[in-house]
Amino acid sequence: MTRFAFSLSTLAMLAASPALADTLAADLWAEWQAQATVTGQTLNATVTETDTGLTLTNFTSTYADDDVSTRAAIDEIQMTENPDGTVTITFSELYSTTFTFDVDDDGDPPGNIEVQLRHEGLDVRVSGDPGNRTYTYSADRIILTEGAIWGGGSEPPSIDLDMVITDLESTYSVTGDSPETMRFDSTGSMGGMQMSLEILPPPGETGRLKAGMLMGPAEGVSAGTFLSLAALNQMTDGLPEGLELTGTTTYDSFALEFQFEDVGELFAVAYANEGGSIGFGFNDSAISYDIAAQGMNTQIAAADLPVPVEVSVESSEIAFAIPLAAGDTPQDVSVRVAYQGLTAGDGIWAMMDPTGAIPRDPASLILDATGQVQLFMDLMNLDPEELTGPPGELRALNVSELRLGVGGAELTGTADFTFAPGQIEPMPVGAAELQLSGGNALLDALMAGGLVPNDQGAFVRGMANVFARPGATPDTLETTVQFGADGSITANGIPLQ
Repeated sequence: MTRFAFSLSTLAMLAASPALADTLAADLWAEWQAQATVTGQTLNATVTETDTGLTLTNFTSTYADDDVSTRAAIDEIQMTENPDGTVTITFSELYSTTFTFDVDDDGDPPGNIEVQLRHEGLDVRVSGDPGNRTYTYSADRIILTEGAIWGGGSEPPSIDLDMVITDLESTYSVTGDSPETMRFDSTGSMGGMQMSLEILPPPGETGRLKAGMLMGPAEGVSAGTFLSLAALNQMTDGLPEGLELTGTTTYDSFALEFQFEDVGELFAVAYANEGGSIGFGFNDSAISYDIAAQGMNTQIAAADLPVPVEVSVESSEIAFAIPLAAGDTPQDVSVRVAYQGLTAGDGIWAMMDPTGAIPRDPASLILDATGQVQLFMDLMNLDPEELTGPPGELRALNVSELRLGVGGAELTGTADFTFAPGQIEPMPVGAAELQLSGGNALLDALMAGGLVPNDQGAFVRGMANVFARPGATPDTLETTVQFGADGSITANGIPLQ
């Protein structure tokens, strides 16, 4: 996916706000070649000067690594210098990208898969001075389809791909005049995207794969150092100094279907949501990630599943931020997991609780925690064979919110711990405050439904009453779990260790 994205990024790079100075086609062509070199690509074309700029014919962009090589080609690109100081870029209708890869070690020729991109209503303009370029581009439709498939030493599968992006609008700016200082900023939107894919095996083989995707209107922003694009395309040991990438995308809806069929086999997944967001941050010292969605529904069916699986979630979020580089002082780390309004289909409940003893209340799970870690070495440069100890140590952990709700019962809590340096097994010092509501009612339901034997249920109830105290409202329990500097652990004042 990264290689395919970089093939498309070539078109975007070739692909603006009013200009303050004349933009020259020859300067742009030189900049494209320099920027391509930074990202590991090589550009070639036959260049012809015209009265209004340049014409590039037989344009190609190539990239290769140990596993896959990529060759993108456009018959003609016209750069037209406009009276207002901008440059209009016009592309041939077809933009072809071919991926070449080794199939096996038996001497067979490499396999080749071609993807074809076409456009409708594409308008690309460039403005600004060298070292401060702005590209603006829009398109009514961007269309991706399959091309030729050949090589590999055997009959290839049949692939039918159709992807359409509508109402594309984007602005892409590049500042700086050297790889070490160049930065990019991008904003964009689309009216929607739809994709269908079908793969059939070669003659004589069985199996069939079908997939479909549908995304509603979306908007996104991204920024970073141009060197970051080079690092992603040419990943070597460690991360280069100055690496920086950030981005956020929001969308109104998303749906995905996947189905694989073979003799006696079936696996199908259908997923849909009512919108969400994806955010990330990545540099040479830290990484962060945040993905959220609302109104999710997932259905899974398989030949070896006794019943179809259906799960719905009102909202979800997974986020984390962790340091990557060693430091002399502790560094911040955070994590958040939040699933709310989780419900399961009747088929799952019928297997787990056929008598209907457990209340069918929506479940929830929330964990929001921050902390500090001391890293002794860069995580991106780790060599497992050279490790003589852990790469870092936990110094502090604060749980601002813990919430687990299921079957009408809910466990909530907070915690605040510190950890002394130099411990082989981290031992916390601090306390956790926990509260449980509806626990006895849930235990009664489990016992009544035969899911928990009566003697085990009575034991659990007795232990809970020893290590917890009654809360302010009926059927609530509270406890304080204390971790001492001497290694002691108590719950509700009762020693556990």
